[in-house]
Amino acid sequence: MIIDQIPVYRLLTIYVLWIAIPFVVFLSCSRSEQPDIQASERLRTVIMESDLVIGSEDQPPDHQLGQALSVRTDSDGNIYISDLASLTIKVFDSDGHYIRSLGGRGRGPGEFQMIEFMELTPEGHLVIMDRGNLLYTTITTRGEYVESFPYNFSNQFYPTQVYYNDGKLMALFLDTNPLLDIPGDERHLFHIYTLDYQELLYSFFPFLELEIEGHYPWLEMSFALGRFSMNAMGDTFIYSPGIYYGKLYVFKKQDDGKWALDGKIEGIEPIVEPYAIFTSETQYNRAENHPGTLKIFSAGGPYFGNVLSINTGIFHLQDGRIIHFFGQRRENEGFGQEAEFHYLDIYAQIFSEDFELESYGLLHTIEERLHTRRHIRYSLVNWKDDVENFYLMELKDDVPLVRRFTLVEM
Repeated sequence: MIIDQIPVYRLLTIYVLWIAIPFVVFLSCSRSEQPDIQASERLRTVIMESDLVIGSEDQPPDHQLGQALSVRTDSDGNIYISDLASLTIKVFDSDGHYIRSLGGRGRGPGEFQMIEFMELTPEGHLVIMDRGNLLYTTITTRGEYVESFPYNFSNQFYPTQVYYNDGKLMALFLDTNPLLDIPGDERHLFHIYTLDYQELLYSFFPFLELEIEGHYPWLEMSFALGRFSMNAMGDTFIYSPGIYYGKLYVFKKQDDGKWALDGKIEGIEPIVEPYAIFTSETQYNRAENHPGTLKIFSAGGPYFGNVLSINTGIFHLQDGRIIHFFGQRRENEGFGQEAEFHYLDIYAQIFSEDFELESYGLLHTIEERLHTRRHIRYSLVNWKDDVENFYLMELKDDVPLVRRFTLVEM
């Protein structure tokens, strides 16, 4: 269901934290609890069925992953996993058998120094943002070099997601440059560029249009902005913010070809407060080992806060419906100062083409290590292939895995 657009909130100042959310946000959430019980009783249940795991300790060395960043598949079902640790793209067939590795550390054509993200081009190639070599490099799915474009430092961006649409490049990115004259909450999240990544055509949707206030969540979202999904016609996309608080945002292409916010979708509301802001280091120290607690150093910082409800992926299904994944952090049994991990429960909710909520369920629980949570930038449910398999990046006993699964509605 589309609801009216929310009022615009302005921050009093970008570098002053003044909002505190009660400490009750850190109470443990039981796995048996359901976000919005009344709503869930009216919905079909959705469950997860997994048929493939890549990276487990009992698999050969070629299957092992150091730090998986993104997953993509081709028309033959081959699986491509970009690995920051090895600076390669590991290729597996649809049964999970290792085929080859692409790239590697270096400064030559098709080599990388720091993989930031990987995406498929309309031609079926792989484009990699390489911050170490300051290049956007395109290679074939067999590893042959195609082309590269340099970083343009006078007009540059560092997207967490790109999408090719109507001969242009749409990018999700929040500029945190403290030298910009634009206040942080007025900086746009979406940017339209030329296909060579060089020329900014226009930007839209400022941060202040989200139901999020404070510099800490602004900084948190600059690292994990969330995800968007385009429909098959290429004229509507749905955006899920990195901090999930029950709302998804609908954008439509206008008659002039530009994008504009069209409304919002009401989803299941989290059973936890999505985020909290600490106004003192004492508050931070009291909850340092609670799920989602983080100290961020920035101009005027450090800033302290806690995020318990996050986006973990959003996609359009082949029948036109929308599936959204979100995660809720909770304390594991006996959680304390010495705990090495906490639990992240991953839920799925499915909306009709008219944005009516139809199905909902708790899918999976993963271990989220405290020392690795701080580096999560991309959606954990990272990809959906042509036959509606989904690909989840997770840790199990500190071992990085990629899990393939399907969904069943009951």
